[in-house]
Amino acid sequence: MKRIYRTLGLLVVLAVTALFILYVVRSLRGHDLSVYATPRSALGIVLAALIWPIAALPLALAWRTMLGGVGTKKHWRELYGVMGISQFAKYIPGHVAQYAGRVGMSLARGIPARALAATLILETLLMIAAALAVGVGTGIFSNVGLGLVLHHGSQLAVVAALVALAIAGLFVLRRLAPPLLQRLAPKYAPPLDGSLLPPTIDLVRAFVLYCVMYLMTGASSIVLAGFLLPSAPQDYWLLVASLTLAWAVGFVTPGAPAGFGVREGLLLLMLTPAYTAASASILIIALRIVTTLGDVFILGSGLILLPKRDFKPLGTNTSP
Repeated sequence: MKRIYRTLGLLVVLAVTALFILYVVRSLRGHDLSVYATPRSALGIVLAALIWPIAALPLALAWRTMLGGVGTKKHWRELYGVMGISQFAKYIPGHVAQYAGRVGMSLARGIPARALAATLILETLLMIAAALAVGVGTGIFSNVGLGLVLHHGSQLAVVAALVALAIAGLFVLRRLAPPLLQRLAPKYAPPLDGSLLPPTIDLVRAFVLYCVMYLMTGASSIVLAGFLLPSAPQDYWLLVASLTLAWAVGFVTPGAPAGFGVREGLLLLMLTPAYTAASASILIIALRIVTTLGDVFILGSGLILLPKRDFKPLGTNTSP
């Protein structure tokens, strides 16, 4: 079943990517692209990409906050290093390699398996929730974005409700699981006690940090558009909303390496009402270059920040 799921996801990715490439080729036909191959454009790409390793800092801080909530103290530099190095594996289809690498590095550096599993699940749910909050929250300040939000409001509401139910379900599980397991399977009850999840205040802090991360990556798209399309009318709110929501869709799409193809298709759908077809296509291609280059910068930052020391045995905590 998992193989069929991944295969179908990969076919969807290939189809969307092919349609996107076809649309771009048709949109750019007859346009002089040399205007975009300028030092100004190259500078814009580099500056936009440099924002990404800075935007990754809230991710590490959010993870540190949630780990602290379940009794595991780690320095943000170490967590940034683990995330920065392992995240580059997301370019392998399926998102599996990224999490496998992160789990392996985390366990090797003394993060307990229970705390790791709980925080990774919460991270996924909170990042999707934050993407919806930032995407909708910024989109309503744009006329085009507001129209898209209203048009797809029911779908967004369903996704938001599912995420909220999943998070609420974890807290219900925290209360119900120990007594149920004590009665039905006593030997499994101790590992699932009330400390399984971080306190609510830590989850709120992590959610805010994820929102900050999305706003920073949105700022990257604004910088890029300003350098790449200096004479075009800009819709900054739409840029932030589009990039954020496209990330969320690409993240949950099975088989998409780093959301490739799926994000581009959604970006094209959201940006073309505000930009010409040629401008939107050029901007989307440049955004893919920026995100890839940004991931390289994050990888380099992770290698630099990761403490160079012997790995600790499992369950050993370090001071923040």
